[in-house]
Amino acid sequence: MKKLNMLFILSLTIIVFGGCAKDDEPTNADLLQGTWVNTMVNEQPVLTDATFIMKFKSDLTQLYAAGFQMNENNKSWHENSNYTYSVSSSLINIEGTDVLGNSYKMVFKIISLDQDTLTYSILTFLVNGEAFANTNTYTCKRVTNDFSTEFTGVWYGRCTTEGSVDSLNHYWEYFADSTYNYYYQDENSNWIRKSDNEGRYFLYEQLMATNYSNDLLSGGTGLAYECWNFTLDGNKMVWTGLRENNIIITYEMEKVPSPPETLKLGH
Repeated sequence: MKKLNMLFILSLTIIVFGGCAKDDEPTNADLLQGTWVNTMVNEQPVLTDATFIMKFKSDLTQLYAAGFQMNENNKSWHENSNYTYSVSSSLINIEGTDVLGNSYKMVFKIISLDQDTLTYSILTFLVNGEAFANTNTYTCKRVTNDFSTEFTGVWYGRCTTEGSVDSLNHYWEYFADSTYNYYYQDENSNWIRKSDNEGRYFLYEQLMATNYSNDLLSGGTGLAYECWNFTLDGNKMVWTGLRENNIIITYEMEKVPSPPETLKLGH
């Protein structure tokens, strides 16, 4: 009888502690909270400018950030928190309105989710009530680090991609309030601060999205944006961007004490 009692106690202990361990495992709703950067579509690296950001907040609102084509001549990066979400088992239900006023209703199917990676497919995608088929699979990486302190400051460098039309050096001056100045040289080698830059940048760990206006290289007018993956190593920084036709563009730069002395207007 004593032996049977000991076996009963041992069995009960296993059940109790086994049950507690299972209850302590995070749910999909728990794991989903945080900021995610899209890195792949259908297991292929996404074009850097096509990257999007999703931030699932504890109050069940969602921030979505991406580049938007505002009209024929203007495109820009926007963050928008006009979304709500709920999680039911492996399904993520999202509803909201984008920066252009379009209403969305979406259902995502979680394929896999852990502390580092989210992979999902789309079961429902309605825009203004109209259904659109989407058979893609999306993979996102969780944002865990903040490099804003190291990123702010003045950087001097150039594009190092062979054959690039942009072979000259530039200065970028990044401020803590997410604005920045851009400096270039004119035909007489005078440094000019681009007065119509209207620059603003966004950081998501090692992804930077940057808004600007009136592209000097292409001669295009209006608002524009670019996205870059970056790495920091002391006072060295490297940008890389995957563009159309699998072309990778690279910029290399170093942090310097101050921006250049610029040409004064009227001189």
